[in-house]
Amino acid sequence: MFLKKNLFILNEGYDQYPAISSGFGSNIYIDKKKYIDLSFCSGTILLGHQNKVFRSAIRNITKKKISIFGLPNTHAIEFSKTLKKIIPNYSKYIFTSSGSEAVYKSLRLCKAITKKDIIIACAGSWHGSSDKLLFGSNKNLNPIYLSDGISKSDKNNVKFIPYNNIYKSKKILNKFKNKIRCIIVEPIQGSLPIEEGVKEFLKFLENFSKKNNIILLFDEMITGLRVDGSSAQKYFNISPDISIFGKCFGGGMPIGIIALNNKIYKRIKKNKYRIFFGGTYSSNSIGSYVGKITTDYISKNKKKIFESINNLSEFFVVSLNKFINQNKINCRVYNFKSIIRITFSQKKITTRYERDFLEKKKSLPITKFKKFLFQHRICYPSNGLIFISYKTSNSDIKYVLRYIKKGLLKYFSK
Repeated sequence: MFLKKNLFILNEGYDQYPAISSGFGSNIYIDKKKYIDLSFCSGTILLGHQNKVFRSAIRNITKKKISIFGLPNTHAIEFSKTLKKIIPNYSKYIFTSSGSEAVYKSLRLCKAITKKDIIIACAGSWHGSSDKLLFGSNKNLNPIYLSDGISKSDKNNVKFIPYNNIYKSKKILNKFKNKIRCIIVEPIQGSLPIEEGVKEFLKFLENFSKKNNIILLFDEMITGLRVDGSSAQKYFNISPDISIFGKCFGGGMPIGIIALNNKIYKRIKKNKYRIFFGGTYSSNSIGSYVGKITTDYISKNKKKIFESINNLSEFFVVSLNKFINQNKINCRVYNFKSIIRITFSQKKITTRYERDFLEKKKSLPITKFKKFLFQHRICYPSNGLIFISYKTSNSDIKYVLRYIKKGLLKYFSK
């Protein structure tokens, strides 16, 4: 899988992975060879590569003479009206250029309102490249730097609670409750997409936040729109104060969205907080136009879209776990709807830390497994998080299952 290195680009991945030239439907193309994609830009391309909605939107950009303005535009306004229909429990929306930008601007907003420093994050969550959250956690929930160049104060100001563990989380939250800027959580973690116990945990965070006047912030970059055309918060019936969306809402264009409920908006307005949200490409007309067209299409056709995606995902997970159990393979598959992860241990895992610990000594067979799939024209995600798109077909899934099963037998049989 891992071809010649790029000589000039320093971004992550360019020294390890081959460069993709194009994509169409459920496939990507590398050196003119077709591969089945299992990532779809980390779950962004819900409708598939170069889907008809995206192509039509791009043609219309030229036809309608839509350009980049760096100023308020009608396309962002119209997109906000679409968002209000899909996630109506929010009063205002702030558009950014990326998910990471949405995260750090949300944290800035929370700081302006609360004047407090401590950020509570859930161990195992991922919130992009914002300095204030660019940390992992060890078994004792202490923060670990994920990058050089991060200040010590940022490390001191982030405190981790264990995801899906109410008892331990409550103890930590009570310890810091008078110093908390916000609680930020991925309602479904990409590191381990599970549903068992999650609603109760999220409801606990909601109740604790309301009782102690703490801002609850949901990071729904992955789950936004992908969960049945709406959000995980709607699925679980939770009402955060602020939510972050992006990925699928952009329809293939880079975007981040910060959604504020009326309580937060009123606090900003009443106290006349001066919070900077701008950027040259924030609320840009092209991203807003493509996002609106795509989101409208998904919303209008959500029954058939998500019936297809969720059924294929369930078939994939059930078939693979059945095969794993029958052949005593040291793996297990977890999923929440079309968000899927293969863990390379048969043991039941409940946290990212457990997953990493059990997989630590298997880096070589995991790498060989990925190379094996690549040799059979399957592009397995670099981060291990599998997504199904609307263009993924039954034949795609059957082909992928065939070679994943062969690869698991080859490298992970007990």
